[in-house]
Amino acid sequence: MSWRSLSLCLAVASFLVAIYFGWALHRISGPVLHEEMRADNLKWPRKWPYPDEWLWQWEDQLAAENPPPPNSIPIHGELPRMEMKLRGWIVVSGLVGACLVLLGFRLVPYISFTVSTAEPLAKVVERLSAWINSRKQICPPDQVYFQGRVWDSGFKVTKLHMSPGNCPIVVRGRFKPSSDEGVVEIDVSARLFRPLSWFLFTWFGALAVAIACLIAMFESDKSGWFPTNGDLLDALYGLVGIALLSWVAIVAWFRFGGRKTLEEITQFLTPA
Repeated sequence: MSWRSLSLCLAVASFLVAIYFGWALHRISGPVLHEEMRADNLKWPRKWPYPDEWLWQWEDQLAAENPPPPNSIPIHGELPRMEMKLRGWIVVSGLVGACLVLLGFRLVPYISFTVSTAEPLAKVVERLSAWINSRKQICPPDQVYFQGRVWDSGFKVTKLHMSPGNCPIVVRGRFKPSSDEGVVEIDVSARLFRPLSWFLFTWFGALAVAIACLIAMFESDKSGWFPTNGDLLDALYGLVGIALLSWVAIVAWFRFGGRKTLEEITQFLTPA
């Protein structure tokens, strides 16, 4: 089984878990309980695949772990706590599924492909060396706006003159002989510019730590500096949304903003 197939299978499993938690949340809602918990309903609680039995066992466990204060009656029992935890688990399961989908479809700021040229390798290296500026310049002339270096087995190049909307990417290439005589294959890969990659690593790392802290606070029933657990859950929703939207924006910027640079490099590698 390929990595893509495995990622997509795990993503489907994560979404199914989220759906089942959503069903469990529905089963402890007011209308359902009012309809199902009638005295003449002998089917209550319903058997598997309904989540009724483990929900009631879970409620008994929570009631034992969180006894009410003396001389008080828990009117709603543990249902509000169960609803909050189920919503949190739905968010976490959906987030895991979304991450696995991103990995399965390679929705990441990285791309690789192979091009072929009928030119001799020595001529390809010579042409690249004349085209790529090996010295760093603050404002290179318009006709030399790619900076990098070339060696006998490959090259590395970065576009210096950036127009609005262009994504800063680094393109690497590796030369390899083809089975066809006189043909050179070039494995090309592109990724984000390193300083931008480190910034994104810091950004998403901070979001991941914040989400993990909120989940830990939520599971320990400690709202911390949030007035209620509902506010804590809203903050968790917000951070998850920010993380997903940020990732989609970066991937879209890389795919569409870096397209012109990749087209220029591909055309230069395979001259007509």
